[in-house]
Amino acid sequence: MVMPDDLKLTDAAHALAARGTPVTYRALWGAVVEGRVPAQRIGARWVVRSADLATIADRLSPSHAA
Repeated sequence: MVMPDDLKLTDAAHALAARGTPVTYRALWGAVVEGRVPAQRIGARWVVRSADLATIADRLSPSHAA
């Protein structure tokens, strides 16, 4: 079930860019599929919680890359 604070990946990518973490949809999707960022699959769509944007930004930042 989609919750009010759930964001589609395209919307999450825009929200991350607005927070200073530019990320493409493809990079975000890859991180989701690899399990590097928290996300939930609802039907055929991946969503992330807006409350997790700071965590996602940290995990996708260049300084966090392994």
